[in-house]
Amino acid sequence: MNIAKLLKDIELPAVYQREGKDCYYDTYRKKLIEITPEETVRQKIAALFEQKYGVPKDMISLEVPLTHYATGVAGRADIVIHEPSEDGKTKYPVTIIECKNEEILLTDKVVDQAIRYCDVLGGNYIAITNGLELRFAAYDEELNSYVFLDEILSFDQMVNKEYILPEMKEEELLRFTLEELNNQELILEYNNADTWIFGADTDDRLRSFAINLYQAFIDTTHKLPLIKRNSFELVEDIGRRFMDYSNAGGGHYDGIYRAFLVKDRFGEPQIVSMSIFGTDADFRGEKRGSYTSLIVSIDRFKTSHNSLQYNMDKYVQFIPGEKSEVQFFHNGLIGNFKSADVMDIVKRNGHGLKVSSEGIKIGKVYNNKLMYIDDEDVSELVYNLIEYGLLREELRRLKKQ
Repeated sequence: MNIAKLLKDIELPAVYQREGKDCYYDTYRKKLIEITPEETVRQKIAALFEQKYGVPKDMISLEVPLTHYATGVAGRADIVIHEPSEDGKTKYPVTIIECKNEEILLTDKVVDQAIRYCDVLGGNYIAITNGLELRFAAYDEELNSYVFLDEILSFDQMVNKEYILPEMKEEELLRFTLEELNNQELILEYNNADTWIFGADTDDRLRSFAINLYQAFIDTTHKLPLIKRNSFELVEDIGRRFMDYSNAGGGHYDGIYRAFLVKDRFGEPQIVSMSIFGTDADFRGEKRGSYTSLIVSIDRFKTSHNSLQYNMDKYVQFIPGEKSEVQFFHNGLIGNFKSADVMDIVKRNGHGLKVSSEGIKIGKVYNNKLMYIDDEDVSELVYNLIEYGLLREELRRLKKQ
């Protein structure tokens, strides 16, 4: 829900200077708080729920340590809305609101954080916001999950659990036919409709292939078969997630990813996500080619990032023949690391990956058909991409140590 108009009439607290820094006088915490973009959102949202949605001021708490509710739990909840007990002597958490600044996308990672806090506090509702959008969800016991509502609840509605769950409809993915994949006008329209999947400088053949593989990633009617290798074990195909991952250069790749819960070769659980994005030719004023990247990312708590940003224009090879074989190679480079170090860890610990004079052979698929993630060739490519991402991450940790 767009809340820009709702926040337009919300007045921010008085501003004072303390030790040379601008501060709000926070009327909820009754203290001076240094002004930051996130604090501004926090103040506006708290006032919005008080003024428009009828939440009593004394039922709103800001920046609450989770240890107030559960011993030994780290973290702070941005805003907690409470409800009073029947005798009015105690108050209990009912809604947990996670606030981000306007530059942060409301990805599934933000949702997961709000749910984690709400589970600790024992609340019934979560909300996530960046000061531009706000999404409000209720916990449904029958579904055993949080369901996002079409409205923001008033305080009375929260306390009395007066809301209507929206009709749950599985979003249907319309796959292109092979003929449609070769219609450049059609796939260009598809590419420009939302997040870029291929770059402006990518040639027609790779554009069609990138869309085919991307739709295989996001088609959740097919699941990646579970497998156990020496290098990792696939525990679960999580399905689609809306995420925002960045690279060392400050680039952001936000959109739909296919995610997998795995155990690495040390038995540590990891979430590996992958998708395909077209890059912008103008990055921070630096002119460069607009190409197509296959992104493999790994969740690392606060430092989730791209483990592999694979330039498909540069490394994908199309082999002539009836099956339209497409091969994936890579030179092994990671930032300032030596490619020989990557080759070495792949040689020692890789299972599906092969090192040759051409570089690292990641896999091959056949482009004479619609691809699905449970196709043998596509599955093998995905397994190898997971393996490559994990080994690259392992090398990064070794170098850091």
